[in-house]
Parts: sequence; C-alpha cells; structure tokens
Amino acid sequence: MKLRRIQIENFRGITCLDLKLDDTTVLIGENNTGKTAVLDALRFALRDVRSRRGCSFDPYDFHLPNSTSDPADSPAISIRLTFQENEAGDWGDDQLARLDRAKIAQIDTNGCASVILKVGAIFDEASHEFIQYWEFQNLDGAQLTNVPDTALVMLQNEVSYYYLAALREATRHFDAKGVFWRPFLKESQLSAETRSEIEEKLADVNQLIISSHDTFAQVVDRLKDIQQVVSMTGVDDFVSVDAVPSRLYDMLSKAQVNLSTGTGAKVPVARHGEGTQSLAVLTLFNAYLQAWNKGSPIVAMEEPEAHLHPSAVRALWQLISQIPGQKIISTHSGDLLSEVPSESIIRLCRHNGLTISKRLKDIPLDDKNRRQFDYHIRQARGELLFARCWILGEGQTEVTFLQELARSLGNDLERSGIRCGAYRQSNISLFIEVAEARGIYWVALTDNDYQGKKDQEKVRTSIGLRQLEDVLFVMIEDDIEQHLCASGFVHIYESFLSTQSKNNIKVSETNQEYPKQLTKAVKDHKIACVHKVLEEIQEGAPVPPLFECVIDAAIRGANSA
Repeated sequence: MKLRRIQIENFRGITCLDLKLDDTTVLIGENNTGKTAVLDALRFALRDVRSRRGCSFDPYDFHLPNSTSDPADSPAISIRLTFQENEAGDWGDDQLARLDRAKIAQIDTNGCASVILKVGAIFDEASHEFIQYWEFQNLDGAQLTNVPDTALVMLQNEVSYYYLAALREATRHFDAKGVFWRPFLKESQLSAETRSEIEEKLADVNQLIISSHDTFAQVVDRLKDIQQVVSMTGVDDFVSVDAVPSRLYDMLSKAQVNLSTGTGAKVPVARHGEGTQSLAVLTLFNAYLQAWNKGSPIVAMEEPEAHLHPSAVRALWQLISQIPGQKIISTHSGDLLSEVPSESIIRLCRHNGLTISKRLKDIPLDDKNRRQFDYHIRQARGELLFARCWILGEGQTEVTFLQELARSLGNDLERSGIRCGAYRQSNISLFIEVAEARGIYWVALTDNDYQGKKDQEKVRTSIGLRQLEDVLFVMIEDDIEQHLCASGFVHIYESFLSTQSKNNIKVSETNQEYPKQLTKAVKDHKIACVHKVLEEIQEGAPVPPLFECVIDAAIRGANSA
C-alpha cells in the first residue's frame, strides 16, 4: 500500500499543509519549515496512536500561534492520510479482501481502491484532558460507520511503518534487543539436532578453556563454601564457570559486528566514528527489510546524511535507493540533493505565516531547461534550493564580492537564508522560474553590456506584482569590474598591470574607454582585484552604493518571505 497524500492541520508549526507523495519523496527547506513535523505526524498516525484511549500527543504538539497561546485553547490536531492504488488491482485480491472485511476500503470511479485515515487530538473540556481520536473516511471526507475498533491496528500492520530519526547510535541498534538486529540473532531457524550439536561443541570448548586455566579451579572451590551458609541440597556441581556461553541463544545475544580500521584491526562498529555508525545502522535497516519485512513498507528517514563526509553523502543515495518500500526523507544536504531525482524533491517554505509545499517536478521546464536545472542548480549548487532568497549575479566575481561585502557591512547572508548564484553559464530566466516556483525570493544584479540588457528585459517580464526597483539592480557600466573602477578603485586594477599588459591600453586615463581596456588587460587577476577592493573597504573605503542597495533589498525580501 502506498501513501499518496498527507494533510496536516494545527500540528506544531503547521497550520495547514497538503502534501502529495510519490514512491520516494525528499523534503527540503529551511529550519523550522515543518520537515520533521511531517515525519512525526506520520509516526503518530501509523504507529503511536493505537486506540481512542489516552493521548499519544503532548501539549506542545498543538499549534501555538503566539507566545501567549495555551495548548488547551488550540484547535484540534488533524492528520489525514490517503492510501491509493495507482491502477486498479495494485493491492492484490488478498489485501483488498482484508481491507473490505475491516470496512475501510473505498473504490473510486476509475476502479482504484483507497483507504483514508484521519488521526488527531483535542482538549476535552469535560475531562480537562487531551484526548486522541481516529476515524476512517469515505472519498467525500465523511466518517465511515460500523468500522470495527480493530481496523486501525489492522491498517498499521498492513503498511509496516518505520521511522529512522537523525540520531542513529550503533550501540543501541546493534544491541541484542535492537529492533533490526534481534531478528538476526534468533536461532529458531535451526533444527533441534543442529542446535544440540552446536551446544555440545560449545561445552567441549568451555571445558578445554577451564581445564587449561588452573585459577578457575580455585574460584570453584571457594564458591562451594556457599553451602556453609545456604543449603544447596539437590544440586550437583552447582558451581561452574562458563568461559564460553553454553547455550546457543546466549552466544548469539553477544554477537557483534566488527569493521576493519585503516590498519586492518577489527573494531566493533559502536567504537567507530558517528558517521560510520550512522551508515552502519542504515545498512542494517536495509538488511532487515530485505530479510524480514513482508509487503511494501513505508520508511520515514530524518537526515540520512547525518555525520557523513560530503563525498560519502553523494554516494549515499545509491544505498537509500536500495531500501525497499515507499520512502519519505528529510534532508539538509545539498550534496545528497545533487543525487536525488528532481521529481522526488518537495520544498517546504513559509508564506504569510503558513507552511506551503512546492514540488520541483511541477516547474514547467522544457527538456533543455530541465537539463540546465539539473546541472547548474541541483547537481552543482544543490544548497541553493534550501535558501529563502537568491541574489542573482552574472558571474563568479559578483558572487564572491557580494558575499564578502555583506560581511564587511555587518550582515550575515547565510543567517538570513540568502545565497548568491551566478547565472552566466545558464540563463537568468531559468533561475527566476525555479525561484518563483519554489517560493524563493530573488533579486538580480545585471551588467549593462549587450547581454546585460537582454538579462534586464528577462527580469522585467518575470517580476509579476513586484516593483521593478525592488528586484532589479543595474550597473551603469558594462560590468562589475568597470563599476568598481568608476567607484574609486581604479588604482587597484592598475596595480595588477604588468609591463606587457600596459601595452594593451591604447587610451589615456581620462578617456571613457580607459576602465574597459584596463579591466580587460588584467582580466586574469579579477578575483584578486576584488579581494583587494574588499580589503580597502574593510579599512574604511566607501562602499559602492549600488551593492549596498542589492544586499539591503535581499535582506528585506528574505525577511518578508
């Protein structure tokens, strides 16, 4: 059974959210946009809420719109899940029969089966307690009647829901009581004869160890003195030393997984770094599902990239793809996102205080723009998709200069959720289209040469209801290097001239063509020139007003997003 839709109301920071889910869904967005809340909502509906008694939710699971809100006055939590066949017959006759017997299956006009579950909680005025509730609904959203009380647990058993939190400690997961490790330790698959043979050999090994270790005999003799205080009648040889567990189950419960180190030494997985431990738990979970799970599970994973090196994160997606079942994943990693198919990505963002979802696959891009998006944004700069606002500049000079200039002005672009992106190798229209579709605010800084004028026109046709002066900033000169020269930093560019490059300048310093020829003569040093400009600004040189306006506009836009 595949979960195709989740609707959440008044749960933590989410007032209203409607998500459509694919076989694999990757949730991205800034902190506190609701990614973890979505995974936890699934956990409540598919695992924690098992009856109508008590309340699995706590007061802080209710949406609190302001600092003075009381959970008891909050509207009811509602988590509505829709399971649906892609095509009639996907679920199979046996599963559909079980759902029919529970009176929760619905058939739509296309002949596809659906099951709609609503789980929630509310403060009960009569009992002064928080209470939870659940119901199954028809296709119109009305509650189904005559549904047995066992239907909820029956559905939860059908979908086999698993939740892997970001904190994955190998010590806990590889313990004999660990949910995913314990099934591999059971000896129930062994025949009685095989088990007996193994335990006889264990007894022989134990006897060999004890007989070879004389001091054990002294321990046994002294422990027999217990009989002088406590009667042990009826028990022969009541003192023994087990150097090796005598029962197969005891031995299996002590089994541990070792991983080799760089020197070849085998070390228990729990003694490795946190990144290796986290990865080991994921692989154990994959092994568990491959060996023990029945049916198609639903797997919720929080930050699978936790503690991993960036190069390992990029390789992680292949492992995740091998895990069976439907997957809902939250991530903060642009490196992981670079490997995720764009149609699987949903960005959560806030707009006017509400959490909304934006699916990348809904961006109306043709094949060429889709390839450019995958290469220039998703694969090369995946972190852009997590931002609240973009500053779009023509090239790397603008990106480098604006980021460092903001720091000099006492503004932290990263803290404000602002990222700078160079669009030269792609198309500014593509960046704007992606930003608009993803709910990302943007401002553009353009050159004023031939290509710059074309970029300005593309911006003008894309601003929608915004004011042009709020999003478009144009340099009077052809490019940023010439603008910096005109802003009082010509001496810096002149300092990078060599004897040979001076010969490329054919006009005097007072000629209006001089900045163009100068910057062209030192084009191989343009990033170094930018850093020199920044150094002088940090030492007190005036900030070019245009760039200060760009940064201010981006911060205002980010704060309003």
